[in-house]
Amino acid sequence: MKNSWTNKAWLPYAGLTCTSLFWAGNAIIARGVNELIPPLTLSFFRWFTCALLVSPFIVKAYKKHRVIIREQWVKILILSFMSITTYNSLLYVAAQYTSALNITLVTSLMPITTIALSAPLLGATIGLRSAAGIACAFAGALYVILKGDFDALWRLELNTGDSIMAIAMLIWSLYSILLRKWQIPIPGLDLFMIFLGIGVIMISPFYLIEYQFRGGFEVSSQLLLAIIYVAIFPSLLAYLFWNFGVTQTSPSTASLFFYLAPLITALLAIPFLGELPHGYHGAGGLVIILGLWLCQSVGRKKTGIKQK
Repeated sequence: MKNSWTNKAWLPYAGLTCTSLFWAGNAIIARGVNELIPPLTLSFFRWFTCALLVSPFIVKAYKKHRVIIREQWVKILILSFMSITTYNSLLYVAAQYTSALNITLVTSLMPITTIALSAPLLGATIGLRSAAGIACAFAGALYVILKGDFDALWRLELNTGDSIMAIAMLIWSLYSILLRKWQIPIPGLDLFMIFLGIGVIMISPFYLIEYQFRGGFEVSSQLLLAIIYVAIFPSLLAYLFWNFGVTQTSPSTASLFFYLAPLITALLAIPFLGELPHGYHGAGGLVIILGLWLCQSVGRKKTGIKQK
């Protein structure tokens, strides 16, 4: 009898975990270069560099699937705009106005938002075990974000950046749901290449407008390394892993892995930002992992979140 390791049922979950790792690194990088480069400029060069690295594959994907692209161009444009053009651009803009703590707090609401939207858009239902897992993972993420002090939640001050991040969160939730709902008949790798090519074109006008008002940036080795990192790991690899995870599981299940991001970000901040490890890292991490296990154990025959 084959187990979950031999039939590779674990692959979507491994990919989603890596996605959380790469996006946590993106948060660290964004924080580090916040004053070196304008937000939309960073977003443009991130995706432009990514597209440049895989340009032969983009051209190949367009030629191979041009018939389907013509048939479903509206859906492809919408998904490209949501995933490539909008989400991270808004995240970088939000970082100009609000704290990393507030951004992480808003992002931690994404699984709940995705599950709520999945009910009317996908006809999804949620079981008691999954509901408990969601609550558990959210509590663990919140514990890490607030550094073990839940009273800090009442001292937070909301601002324009939080509203921008909330819009970004809603857009990503809708993207994940529509990606699953529409099921465009193009393999995941090729579909991402198509999204990438279109998304870079759509973000260009926003970059040019920002350039007119804020100017360019001073090139440095630190900034170049940052752009290369965000172009490869949070962009190319993370999006491929995310799209694979969404199509192999569900938007609701995939979104739960966002709860790993606060923990991973906090752990990465220890070596890279000189922060110290604390007990709330371990306690919150264990609660997050317990919540993920309750929601979706690898190899289980039934999931707690189902589509009708």
